[in-house]
Amino acid sequence: MAQAVRVPYVASPTGREFHASTAKVRGVMGPVGSGKSTMNIVEMMMLAMLQWPDKWGQRTSRWLIVRETYPQLRNTVFESFKLWLRPNGTTVKYVESAPMRIKWTDKLPDGTKLNAEFVFLAVSKPEDLENIKSFEITGAFVNEAGALDYDVITTVGTRIGRYPPPVEAVDPDNPIRQTALLFDSNPPDEDSWMGEVFKNVPRGWEVWKQPAAVLEDPESDIGYKLNPMGENFKYLGVGPVEYYLDKVSAMTKEQIRVLFQGEFGVTTDGKAVYRRQWADDMHVAKSNLKLVKNMPVILGWDWGKGGESCVIAQKTQSGQLRVIEEIVADNVGLEDFARNFVKPRLEKLCPKKDGWKIESIGDPSGKASHGLSKDGLNYFDILNNSRYGLFHGWFDTVPARSNHIELRLNAVRYFLTEKTATGAPKFQLDRSCSKMRRGFNAGYVYKRMQVSGQARYKDQPDKNDFSHPQDALQYIALHLHPNYKTLKQHTEFVTRAAVDEITNY
Repeated sequence: MAQAVRVPYVASPTGREFHASTAKVRGVMGPVGSGKSTMNIVEMMMLAMLQWPDKWGQRTSRWLIVRETYPQLRNTVFESFKLWLRPNGTTVKYVESAPMRIKWTDKLPDGTKLNAEFVFLAVSKPEDLENIKSFEITGAFVNEAGALDYDVITTVGTRIGRYPPPVEAVDPDNPIRQTALLFDSNPPDEDSWMGEVFKNVPRGWEVWKQPAAVLEDPESDIGYKLNPMGENFKYLGVGPVEYYLDKVSAMTKEQIRVLFQGEFGVTTDGKAVYRRQWADDMHVAKSNLKLVKNMPVILGWDWGKGGESCVIAQKTQSGQLRVIEEIVADNVGLEDFARNFVKPRLEKLCPKKDGWKIESIGDPSGKASHGLSKDGLNYFDILNNSRYGLFHGWFDTVPARSNHIELRLNAVRYFLTEKTATGAPKFQLDRSCSKMRRGFNAGYVYKRMQVSGQARYKDQPDKNDFSHPQDALQYIALHLHPNYKTLKQHTEFVTRAAVDEITNY
């Protein structure tokens, strides 16, 4: 008879707290390689062994494991299970066809028998969410939950505690000893549902944030060192130096912050548009920026399909472009956006009665578009029209000089790379502008093309949640650039094409 294979599991400090908890919903967030998935796999196995024996002496349970796609499930958590629950074709059987399953029927020392099933389900499409509703389960594990919609968490939660049925229990009033909805994730965007959960933990939930794997170290040649409190270093195979430190030189600061330090942020499958010009520690203001009364207030507008944005800025006497606020909304329509989002904010920041000078610049394509506008009016009519215009008699919004994407990008790059006469950066972003900051760091990107071989990227920035305030900023930068003629000539030289008055994406 073959000897049982024993694989020792030593829980990390976070893991010990995680396993000791009896919270119905438990979540762990941390750097890559920190042992999050292992923690959840082992917890499900322990919970399976702890279920009440039924009338036939079987500890029965069913567990759902969810991730975005089947390839992700197959190559990550399904493979990780094999380390802790080794397939043997008899008491531990693995089925790899979708939906993938693991059946575990080992005997336990007390004479009872395990009857545990682990089902793997992908939820990349809306109809997949409907498939979840057909399951009756004891508990679940949502892997890389930060990449999924919150609807997945709530839908999975409605299926928990429905298996095994009371009819098979010794005590029909108490058929299940403990349920659990477990989730883990590398840090997602701070504005995600998980960001909100970690700031305001719902009642009955417990969440853990693991220590960073690396810390900044100005004395190191690479700028980082291993965190003595980092978890799972012993089990990384190649060791923490090769796994973390040998990779940081090829990563952006935002990637390191998210993937290795476990902080909320943005990592995308793309190339940051301003990766060579943007420096977070230099371009984000150290203190709150305020509007200065004797200088014009500059508004930049982007609108249309995808969302609306208005950026509020000023240019100081030294030539520094200061972004004071960002206002963003998702597809509410310009009339609603201007009336209910922008106008109240302007009335507070720079009220009409106080005589502030306002210069307002919008997407030139708005001259010929009404999209989500009102009564067939174009976007500029909505803001300026003598009958309908929301800001008529206060200020006029004019089309930007051009909509040529490279011209707009080069205008922003000018402010990112130049210095004032005193050596200060010519661009400052208020810390409250979180969407723009994340866009600069990693969210506003040239999207990677789905081709084999060397990485290739599209020629124009991806239209996503981060692009709208970035577009609005570009119109401001065009408006404030000190030498538009030179900027245009430079762009034409680089692109080898004439810059038209209006060139859309």
